[in-house]
Amino acid sequence: MTAALAAFEPVTVVPGGADRTESVRLALRAALERVPDAKIVLVHDAARAFTPPALVRSVTAAVAAGAQAVVPVLPVTDTVKRVDDAGVVLDTPSRTHLRAVQTPQGFDVDVLCRAYEAADVATDDAGLVERIGVPVHTVPGDVAAMKITTPFDLAVAEAVFTS
Repeated sequence: MTAALAAFEPVTVVPGGADRTESVRLALRAALERVPDAKIVLVHDAARAFTPPALVRSVTAAVAAGAQAVVPVLPVTDTVKRVDDAGVVLDTPSRTHLRAVQTPQGFDVDVLCRAYEAADVATDDAGLVERIGVPVHTVPGDVAAMKITTPFDLAVAEAVFTS
């Protein structure tokens, strides 16, 4: 592992927490100790290993241009159903305003710190920022930033990126 990271020096490895929220909280703290004058912070899922550099630049540029929170998104293409606890369909929301969120998610560092001070648990950092009343802006996502979490996802990624 150390040899693999040598090309990216300096690197700080931060052990994760009990859940995603705690892991990001620990990483944010470590990053700000290392770079205390940071203005922008990006939170990225390692499961999105094929995220194009252009997407990272797009998120960063949007925050630098004044958005306090930015997420890359793709239109939802599947029909989505809202169901009750018994699995009975309650309704079918229109896809018109639905988006699938990707990473990296970008933030003004002070906004993300405030969100984590007030945080309980969330599936993404933008959700924590929403809870403190800060608008989250979007930029177009990229299908190459697919999330690889299941064996099927890995097979798809291997097929796409080795052909």
